[in-house]
Amino acid sequence: MTLAALLAGGGFLAAAIALLSVGPLGMAISALALGLGLGGVASLSGGVPDFSVVAGVGTGAAVLIATGRYFPGLASGRWLLGSSPIVGRERVFDVRSLRLLTGIGGLMAARLLAGHLGAGTVSTQGPAFACLFAWEVGVIRVATGRGPSDLALGALCVAMGSSTFLILSAPHSVLAISALVITLPAVALVLLTRTAPWETGS
Repeated sequence: MTLAALLAGGGFLAAAIALLSVGPLGMAISALALGLGLGGVASLSGGVPDFSVVAGVGTGAAVLIATGRYFPGLASGRWLLGSSPIVGRERVFDVRSLRLLTGIGGLMAARLLAGHLGAGTVSTQGPAFACLFAWEVGVIRVATGRGPSDLALGALCVAMGSSTFLILSAPHSVLAISALVITLPAVALVLLTRTAPWETGS
């Protein structure tokens, strides 16, 4: 197995973790996994600097989320959003099952599309597949979101997937804009992780 394939597998695994995670601990693990997994993919093109941009934001967000319980003002978006209403509704599938089913569809779509994407000097389709799957996971999280934290994690997945592919296409020259694109949803995730959901589980 080549290094590119191994790192692409890490990016895919990170997106899969983000697809199914729940709760504050799940959000922290997702941010860390996305940072390290997609950071590894980014490093294929530009080495340590590109890895540092993606991994640094993900790791920083994970640390802030994990320590947020000690700083309620930091990790609670209630001061930003007010009290979130909690409602329930009937579902045929619970949210995790729905995400898993749509994730399988996204996996097949990403596999098909990745063969038609080229990113700079990266010649294999594996890294493009990892970026595309992370982007699709973000869309799934937003579409099935039950609260602000789901939307923020979805936005982080989309931003990391898009920025990592951009880094693969144009290493070094896009690091500043990529850092900005990734940091904004990461900050939102830190602030909104412990907000009340809009609806309860089924």
